[in-house]
Amino acid sequence: MKSEKGVTLTALIIYILIATIAISSVALLSTYFFSNMNTIKEQSQYAPEFNKFSMFFIEDTKNNSSAVVNSNKITFEDGTVYEYRSSEKAIYRGETKIAERVDSLTFTNSEAKVNNTTKQVINVKMSIQGVQNAENGIEYVLKYW
Repeated sequence: MKSEKGVTLTALIIYILIATIAISSVALLSTYFFSNMNTIKEQSQYAPEFNKFSMFFIEDTKNNSSAVVNSNKITFEDGTVYEYRSSEKAIYRGETKIAERVDSLTFTNSEAKVNNTTKQVINVKMSIQGVQNAENGIEYVLKYW
């Protein structure tokens, strides 16, 4: 009797197909992984600048009950001024630069009434290196008590 040890052509084709599917899956997953890593890397440049601004701004909104708002400048009742200078792409608190690489910044003012209490709300829309802080901006409520 003849020994029939070996791989048939059909089995070889099946092995090659399975290996191709496995390699393509790994390549697809690694592409997805590296694109997400680039997104995280870009966001890591945005977060510190936004956090620096937000740290100061939250403190001032909680210590003041009114503010005068222009599109790129806000003046609180205690005299604290935040200003976006588009020529420098920076945000200043008084004369101190607190955030850099800011593409755009707009302040808007509104009022909200909750349980017979009127609250002044400042909406901040900011874009740092093409990344926006939120689609509709972030709302900060001024001191109301």
